[in-house]
Amino acid sequence: MDVEVRPVASPAEFRAAMTVNRAAWRDAYADILPDDTLAEMTVPDGVDLQERYDRSTGEGRTFLVAVDRRPGAVVGFAGAVWGDGRKPFCERDDAELRAIYVDPERQGEGIGADLLAAVGDRLPGAVGRLALETFRENDAACGFYEAHGFERIGESTFAVDGEAYPTAVYARPA
Repeated sequence: MDVEVRPVASPAEFRAAMTVNRAAWRDAYADILPDDTLAEMTVPDGVDLQERYDRSTGEGRTFLVAVDRRPGAVVGFAGAVWGDGRKPFCERDDAELRAIYVDPERQGEGIGADLLAAVGDRLPGAVGRLALETFRENDAACGFYEAHGFERIGESTFAVDGEAYPTAVYARPA
């Protein structure tokens, strides 16, 4: 595996990460979300992602990409936030793992584990735990987090297209 994990370097890389995000959503949530919702999961050409890029790389956040060095393609990403902007399931000293996705064709290569480790390396010392939520029915994600030391600490919901879906909330020491 010749993949480098590092902070996102440009809005173009951020767009590539969003493309991975959409492909991973369609793959991982095929049995959870409606087909029409998944079909709409695209990153339209011409949409300016500068504001989202700036927000994702701002103060109290980290946004990392996994880049295959040979073709230079983004094959995964992870984002975390601490301080303002975390979801209500986070406690005061928690950071929230907002997202971690790997291109479906590259899953199983350790890229997700590398991204997760890199997020942990970039958290401030004041962060006590890393918390997250995932769709409760996403067995693969739940298994991934449990294999990496996360414990299920509760439940929540996540809205997609106005529909609420149950989530499992996990946390582990930072």
